[in-house]
Amino acid sequence: MADLIQLLTNGLALGSVYALAAIGFVIVYSATGVVNFAAGQFVMLGTFAGVATLVNAGWPLPVGYAGALALMALFGLLFYAVVYLPLGRSPVVTIIIGTVAIGITLQNAALLTFGSWPFRLPSPVEGMMLEVAGAVIPVHAVAVVVATAVLIGLMWLLLNRTALGIAMRAVAQDAKTARLMGLRVNALLAFTWVLAAVLAGIAGLMLGPMWFADVNMGDPIALKAFAATIIGGFGSLPGAIAGGLFVGLAEVLGASYVSSAYKDLIAFGAMILFLLLRPQGVFGERIQDRG
Repeated sequence: MADLIQLLTNGLALGSVYALAAIGFVIVYSATGVVNFAAGQFVMLGTFAGVATLVNAGWPLPVGYAGALALMALFGLLFYAVVYLPLGRSPVVTIIIGTVAIGITLQNAALLTFGSWPFRLPSPVEGMMLEVAGAVIPVHAVAVVVATAVLIGLMWLLLNRTALGIAMRAVAQDAKTARLMGLRVNALLAFTWVLAAVLAGIAGLMLGPMWFADVNMGDPIALKAFAATIIGGFGSLPGAIAGGLFVGLAEVLGASYVSSAYKDLIAFGAMILFLLLRPQGVFGERIQDRG
């Protein structure tokens, strides 16, 4: 029982990171119709922004976290201006290829800047443990789950209870009509990319103490986040959350009770089954062409 509690906590913590990356997928796709295949590199960049501020610069944790997220917000704005905006009138597939290309560029830029040696980010609760029913649980894992729950609540409030969020949803529904209604569509799209980058940065900062920060960490995260969005439902925020948690739990429990060699098979096997049997996912609407 103690082992199961510990595994469930670790799985939920890892799934929380996947859920945040998947939410970044969803909000960008909902607003632009583009699948951001650089989402994993966004998380990697968030981790290395923390490396730059906390490890290399040696800033205190609150200042380092704030600096890392400010860098991610700036990066999201630059990504919108340099990648998305120039390609905005191109076919969607062209923009998707652009995200793939920028992802490769980010990975190689991180390699040139930080080298191939892995880093480990410090945690605000470094070394602290909780004992629950005989299970010894890292406080950081619990903090990740709680922080993710708070962020999800704030996202819901933003999208459903603020004028900014309602405007973002209007642009996601129909950008042309939103522009005719006087909404600043370009500014809202820029904010969408900034929000996706900041969420990825938070995911990267939370993942850093659990994984070693490595320039190649983005690809597996992107694949897991993509699997989470497919399972939960593309375009659905609840689906991104549920899918991310499922993938994290499947990875941890599969590695422990099946085999570490097959831990990814459960998540990706479930993704394939959903594509075959229920392509709209658990919470997604029936797939149709975007208007």
